[in-house]
Amino acid sequence: MTPLAKRLPRELRRNIGKYLGIFLLMCGGIALTSGFLLAAHSIGCLIDDMRDAYTIEDGRVTTSFEATDDQLKAAEDAADDVGGVTLYKNFFIDAIIKKTAGDDGTKRTLRTYAHRTKVDIASYCEGKQPKTDDEVAIDRVFATNNDLVVGDKVELEGRTYTICGIMTQPDSQALFLNNSDFTVNTITYGVAEVTDAGFAALEDAGGAPAYTYSFAFTDRDLPTADRIDAEQDMVEALTDADARVDDLIDADSNQGIGYARDDVDGDSMMWMTLLDIIIVIMAFVFVVLTDATIEEESAIIGTLLASGYRRREIVLHYLALPAIVGVLAALLGTALGVAFFTEPMRGLYYGSYSLPPFQVYWSWEIFVKCAVVPAAALILITLVGLLRKMGKTPLQFLRHEASGKSGTKRGLQLPERMGFVSRFRLRVFLRNLGNFATLFVGIAFASLLLLFGLAILPTMTHYADNLETSLVAEHQYTLKAPLELEGTAEEREQWSALERLQSVDGALLSAAQDADDELDDAADAAQAAADAATNSPSAESLAGAQDALANVQDKKDALYARLDDLADALGCNRDEAIDLIDKASKIDTDNDDIHPVNTTDSGADAIAQAEKYAVYQLQYDRGDGNGEETISVYGISADSRYWKDLNVGDGRVVFGGGLLDKFGWSEGQKVTLSDKYEGEHYSLEYAGKDCAWGSKSDMNIYMSIDDFNELFDNDAAYFNGYVSDEKLDLDARYFAGDTTPDDMRAVGDQFIGMMSKMIGMMVGLAVFIFLLFMYLLTKAVIDHSARSISYMKVFGYRDGEISHLYIHSITLCVAASLVLSLPVIIGSLTAIFRSMLLAYNGNIEIYVPAWSMAACVGIGFATYLVVALLHTRSIKRVSLAEALKVQE
Repeated sequence: MTPLAKRLPRELRRNIGKYLGIFLLMCGGIALTSGFLLAAHSIGCLIDDMRDAYTIEDGRVTTSFEATDDQLKAAEDAADDVGGVTLYKNFFIDAIIKKTAGDDGTKRTLRTYAHRTKVDIASYCEGKQPKTDDEVAIDRVFATNNDLVVGDKVELEGRTYTICGIMTQPDSQALFLNNSDFTVNTITYGVAEVTDAGFAALEDAGGAPAYTYSFAFTDRDLPTADRIDAEQDMVEALTDADARVDDLIDADSNQGIGYARDDVDGDSMMWMTLLDIIIVIMAFVFVVLTDATIEEESAIIGTLLASGYRRREIVLHYLALPAIVGVLAALLGTALGVAFFTEPMRGLYYGSYSLPPFQVYWSWEIFVKCAVVPAAALILITLVGLLRKMGKTPLQFLRHEASGKSGTKRGLQLPERMGFVSRFRLRVFLRNLGNFATLFVGIAFASLLLLFGLAILPTMTHYADNLETSLVAEHQYTLKAPLELEGTAEEREQWSALERLQSVDGALLSAAQDADDELDDAADAAQAAADAATNSPSAESLAGAQDALANVQDKKDALYARLDDLADALGCNRDEAIDLIDKASKIDTDNDDIHPVNTTDSGADAIAQAEKYAVYQLQYDRGDGNGEETISVYGISADSRYWKDLNVGDGRVVFGGGLLDKFGWSEGQKVTLSDKYEGEHYSLEYAGKDCAWGSKSDMNIYMSIDDFNELFDNDAAYFNGYVSDEKLDLDARYFAGDTTPDDMRAVGDQFIGMMSKMIGMMVGLAVFIFLLFMYLLTKAVIDHSARSISYMKVFGYRDGEISHLYIHSITLCVAASLVLSLPVIIGSLTAIFRSMLLAYNGNIEIYVPAWSMAACVGIGFATYLVVALLHTRSIKRVSLAEALKVQE
């Protein structure tokens, strides 16, 4: 073993703190990032495989009412140019679920499908699929969050079901009640499936089905542009066939399908950025420590050079320990990440997303990024630092001039009026200015992580409060079509009769109508035969009249048979069916200006305080490949009692505060919005600050309902919603949704619940980095001043006094860094939030309360106090012999 090699164990023991700090910093950072990235990579592979394994739909279309076979055939024919498409009936009911025992009264919704076997096939984690009409299988995440297990009994729309299985649905990987929601809701919303008979029973119990049709193109690799064009053609075909299309969602736009993958990809980028930042910060540390090592070993290096050692040998010698430590830290960190951190990271996603059973997919790319790159960066940076210093002569090393400093700072004249202690502390600061600058950068980065962890809950709480207060009424109802609350008792009976008749198979109504027409024709023929027999009596004319009368009787019997079939479907007798037909026939259904009347009277007071509005969703291109923002355009009354202080009318367009904050539109700017269903484009002008309304979470656009209907070419009396402080009993056939403050609070609570899982990790990582950065960089200051500390001991200063001089200087620098970095950190957090959330619907305003800033400074300083105690021990270990060593 060479003499230089023999020094390595001794150097490692003497600098065990420095190398242990480097090892822990690299190992810890790599373990967390490699564990997360491997979990994210595996989940991404799993999601990609689901499309074929579980036959995920290419899109879905929702109609106001059940489409006829002819309408569906028209939609399928419209896609012949791209190879064809198949539509699948995929109705669901948003059922209110309650536990049969121990229910807490919270409103929970379970979107219930009939068991699917051809498209969007469920993956069962536990139990079995439903076999009887009183069995239900529910989503895994919803079941976990609501303490439901196989065998429990629940009520759906008041009907009791037994949970037979726990499963996940591929089109509901992320649980979004509405596709435009900002985040998932796994607490009060879930999905389920029952048998066909169970679905029918749920409908009989009062559940209102949504008439959704999922579709899959024959060419599963159809280019996106061609697929979108084909979907537009399908919607046009449905509309031309008199179907009312409420919604069209391509699979790429379906948050239930794509949100989880997007979140994994986004978080992967964030963790890669975190790893890059850690590498950059470690580079600062390595540079500082390399300089400190060269300066500390300057006399030894000079002696070695003078003794005939080549510079290459000395560089390899001083590179050996950092390289060994770096490689071991990278390999062990990666191994720990794969073995111990993949599962916790998986849990972060499986606690929020409904995915099939997890399995690990190995990635060499992650190994290179997490193990090879950091180790190579450490070796390269250390090598560059050593080569930069090795250009000095042996004499310069022996004179401790290897740092290349002229000594100006060391010999700077300080005012004599300053006391000895103040001047000493200032000289300590000036001599270690580079170390303290790096310490500032490290503290700023660690504070950024820490403040992010501390501020995320207040930010989400603030956002949840804004969501809750953004609702202008206790109930915001949306309708599938206009529905009038006001009406006479006779009108309600007529519309109730029509609704009841429309609830049965249209073929039965058509058959009854055809039979009635045939009876009228037969009666006319019989009357003509009777007139002929009267005018020209003969045996032939009398026989013809008798035959005509017999035919009338046959047609009457046929009509009665058709009416009996209709009555059976309606669950009533023939006379009641005839009465329903008679009442419904009094409605002028050909008059477009006549709107259906709600069959239930909600009461004069409730009707009087309710207010009509109209709403439609348009898309705004965020630019730079960040997708489209879904914006709700509202048409409201010019003198609305609910949207207070909102001045609309005469073409005035008002923009929500969230839109302006997120996109920064300037006064006079024209904003182009697109309609993904009709292919239309609309240009709306932002006139200035007077045309802004609402909080920074408000992502809507407002105008008068008259301007709304003119813009979208609707009938003058069109509307599709009510705002009301009183509960309204609306017909299920026209009811689309009811948004309440409780619903908005649930969305906010879900967001808080998701982020709280990461807060502990973020705070722990920040404290860990705080501890190591402060220890490594402040240790460099102590080591750099070892000879001066030894001199002071020779001069009779006690350890406590020396610690007071040195530690106090470091303490002031740390305290100043913690405080001065706050504005930079808050600005950085704002920028990070904007860039992270730009591609998501909605706008979250970063909210950093004073207490979180104080906590950030307090935690950082408390962490430093632990380091200061360690340095106090280091000062005590500085030997008096250090002062007696010859410097030159």
